[in-house]
Amino acid sequence: MIEINLLPEEERKRKKPEVGFSGLSIKFPTNFAFFAIAGGAILLLIVLFIIHFVQVGSINQLNKKITEKQTELKKLKEEVAKVDAMKQKEAEINAKIETIKKLIVGKFTFPKTLDIMVMSMPDYLWIEELTIKNKKTVIKGKTFSNLMITDLLTNLKKQPDYFDAFVLKDIVNKPEGGYDIISFEINASFKQ
Repeated sequence: MIEINLLPEEERKRKKPEVGFSGLSIKFPTNFAFFAIAGGAILLLIVLFIIHFVQVGSINQLNKKITEKQTELKKLKEEVAKVDAMKQKEAEINAKIETIKKLIVGKFTFPKTLDIMVMSMPDYLWIEELTIKNKKTVIKGKTFSNLMITDLLTNLKKQPDYFDAFVLKDIVNKPEGGYDIISFEINASFKQ
């Protein structure tokens, strides 16, 4: 059959045939803009799905790493607790060692001091009291002569590592048992 178009030429625009199924009333447009927009939307959806799945995968990996790190952190906290306990024990042991060192050092101080006192004492001089307290020494004794007190002071001054700053506090002359006995008191600084 022959088709004749009676429309004037200006108004004649050739209509493109619409593609469709004969049994259905749905017709698909064939213009380029529609397909470009539809293709762009589909491409955008595909890109969004890919980004979504990539992000979900990286989130799952990060969650897995977080779980691993938390497990590792728990283990490290246990180790830190052990190290802290060991440091505390070490501090206690060091405190005990320091106490023992002080005891060992002080262990020989007073016997050595008594040795020095015995070596410094001249004949006929008796020590009645020797007090060492708060770095101060008090020596009380008796003798027959002032020269013996002088000898004691001279001998003690030869031990500057132990005694210093001597002060002869009291000298009292009293008769005892038919003899003139001199009682004395010497104060000094104790350096040990």
